[in-house]
Amino acid sequence: MSLSIRAVLFDFDGTLTLPGSIDFAGIKKAIRCPDDVPILEFIEGQPSVADQRQAWRVLKQFEEAAAQCSRPNEGAEELVRFLKRRHIRRGILTRNRRASVETALNNFAHVRLADFNVIITRDHVQRPKPDPEGVLLAARRLRVPAATLLMVGDYRYDIEAGQRAGAPTVFLESSLTTRLPSPPADFTVCTMSEISNIIDGLNSGRKKAYKDRK
Repeated sequence: MSLSIRAVLFDFDGTLTLPGSIDFAGIKKAIRCPDDVPILEFIEGQPSVADQRQAWRVLKQFEEAAAQCSRPNEGAEELVRFLKRRHIRRGILTRNRRASVETALNNFAHVRLADFNVIITRDHVQRPKPDPEGVLLAARRLRVPAATLLMVGDYRYDIEAGQRAGAPTVFLESSLTTRLPSPPADFTVCTMSEISNIIDGLNSGRKKAYKDRK
């Protein structure tokens, strides 16, 4: 792979924050969403406006609770600061709400909302991840080609969205990972700190080998 990274787009929950803060299983149980159906799509598909509103209220409660207790993922703040020093633009792409992102970032010690050049939430797109709409919108707002934007996430939707937009991808594996993306991401890491080496390798024109961890 030979390219230059001009921007990095992060998933939020479980990527910039420690995994496990938001109880997806609890949300699905509370709104009676089947295990194999994504939460946002399930809510949008509810038969009545009343059912939709109730499901959105439940989701908002879970998201607010998770944001209050969210903490930065190991190495996340250091990586954001590294990108700032290298003048690499930074963005967030999440299926969550902006209010949750703002609340969670208040628990970070060295990174703030202003450290990100763009934040794309589910309110900004018609089709959330895994659709590439959010990645392409972020690339336009960051004023970089999608091929120079590195998409980083801990779930297959992040990788699928990046791939479909033509962006290089990094999959962040954790103890909560249950399914690897297929096709695989360009790079697979277990810590955020590994990503700075990937960026340096790509931007210096060196092709490094990163072995997928399974």
